Amino acid sequence: SPPPLSTLSRFRHCFMMLAYLYLQTKTVFFLSGVWCFSELFFVKEPQDITVTRKDPVFLDCEAHGEVPITITWLKNGAKVSENERIYTLSNGSLYISEVEGKRGEPSDEGFYQCLALNKYGAILSQKGHLILASKF
Repeated sequence: SPPPLSTLSRFRHCFMMLAYLYLQTKTVFFLSGVWCFSELFFVKEPQDITVTRKDPVFLDCEAHGEVPITITWLKNGAKVSENERIYTLSNGSLYISEVEGKRGEPSDEGFYQCLALNKYGAILSQKGHLILASKF
């Protein structure tokens, strides 16, 4: 369990997360009657991982708090576009069935974070660096 935060620290953290969400999504969050002080914390966060092209990869994310909790994945600060190759699992983890990164193609390499959101607020995980190793 994370260390307890003072009410002021929780408010500052919540405000910073809402400002970040606004900058990323350009969505206004109305806070009337909403408290950002409820417990919402990560049990699992993405870690640095090195893989080779075409490997499958799981990036872990699990948050605890009042349900429902919505998990959104970010790559280099922008929302991940999910498709048949990249999607969020029911446990919150991100699955990439075949890592891409050939020359001249978009690469999956980058810094991944998960954003957990419930009716009380949002938290942003640590960054996990997905590194594409070259085969010799």
